[in-house]
Amino acid sequence: MNRKKIFIVEDSGVVLFELQKVLEGLGYDVAGTATTGAEAVAGCLEVQPDLVLMDVKLPGELNGIDASREISREMDVPVVFTTAYSDKDIIDAVQKSFPFGFVIKPYREKDLLVAIETAFTRYEYEKKLIESEQKYKSLFDGTNDIIFTLDDHLNVLTVNRAVINFLNIRPADIVMKNFLDLLFVPAKENFKSVIFIKEKLDYFLQNRRPLNLKAVFRSNFNNEPVEMGLRLESIDIPGGSLIMVRATWVVEDEIMRLIVSEGQELVMGNQLFLAGDIAYRLTRNLTRYLDSETAELVRLSLVEIIINAIEHGNLEISYQEKSEALRSGNYFEFVARRQENPRYQKRRVRIRYGMNPEMASYTISDDGRGFDHSSFIKNAIADININLQLHGRGLYMTQKIFDEMRYNKTGNTVTLMKRFRKV
Repeated sequence: MNRKKIFIVEDSGVVLFELQKVLEGLGYDVAGTATTGAEAVAGCLEVQPDLVLMDVKLPGELNGIDASREISREMDVPVVFTTAYSDKDIIDAVQKSFPFGFVIKPYREKDLLVAIETAFTRYEYEKKLIESEQKYKSLFDGTNDIIFTLDDHLNVLTVNRAVINFLNIRPADIVMKNFLDLLFVPAKENFKSVIFIKEKLDYFLQNRRPLNLKAVFRSNFNNEPVEMGLRLESIDIPGGSLIMVRATWVVEDEIMRLIVSEGQELVMGNQLFLAGDIAYRLTRNLTRYLDSETAELVRLSLVEIIINAIEHGNLEISYQEKSEALRSGNYFEFVARRQENPRYQKRRVRIRYGMNPEMASYTISDDGRGFDHSSFIKNAIADININLQLHGRGLYMTQKIFDEMRYNKTGNTVTLMKRFRKV
């Protein structure tokens, strides 16, 4: 396990020496020291510590609070303040700088340990919260479907602007309303439809497994009801979980039932968050010929293949690089850097899809250099639990789900075929 690096800022040489011994005894590395605010800023930018232990009172133009602000402008690092003064003015000044911790001198070893570990925990929590918010913001902004998030009492926490297009209702008018209150109830049904949906939602709350159903919403389009297909999923977030509901217009599904055969060709960039939406669009008519469980497995396999085409194809992320990024917890930052790299920005994933009463076929190609698919699949089958512990099970699963999986010689194009067995 890597030892955390701490940078000490303390104007007293004696205290600085003692602090260094204490921190090393607690299992931390002292990455550097400084006695003034200016030295602290320069030193932190050079060594990039995991945490700064900052004295409030420092000689020179920059005190500890000013120095922490300068450091925060240049890098993201938690700061724990130390001071021999406990008067209200100093504490108020420190609190206004939003510190990750505060310790009054003279401090005990236990006080230091608690303050530092609490700061690390809070920092990781806030980092994951920001990542979660960014992830769901991209989801909200990247789809034409209505996306609700609900609490465990089915109250609406957030909803994207697609609700305006489908229901002619502003998001602000829905937030904190109960989801069931948004449903349309014909008088002649005597609330039976809502009772049925509530029973389904209660079942979902108990087992937290993804749920698909249909519901009719109220709308502000001349009070006309709008039927939509719903998919509910439980999403883990720092500190708990929330319910995500994707609402898709059912009129499109009704038209789909009239189609005997169809074909599409899609071209997409390297946006990983679109993989689920595209796979859903390519498989939503499969239940005409397959049971819902098999259709869902086909969809999941396509998500894996599309993600592989982006990650390992266009962005040239090796399995070793992905494994390391997943282990270190910086996978999303690693992918974002590749996406922004001019070398990969113009690369595309191309998908050709066809379906008729006998079969569905999907051809996915990328602009990458390809890979030795034959050797990889053999290794996957031989050692699925060791070689593919963190990821990579997608190809193995896809081979099992589809009747035929055929790569081109280079390995950057795969054709998948699923035949429908006539009853």
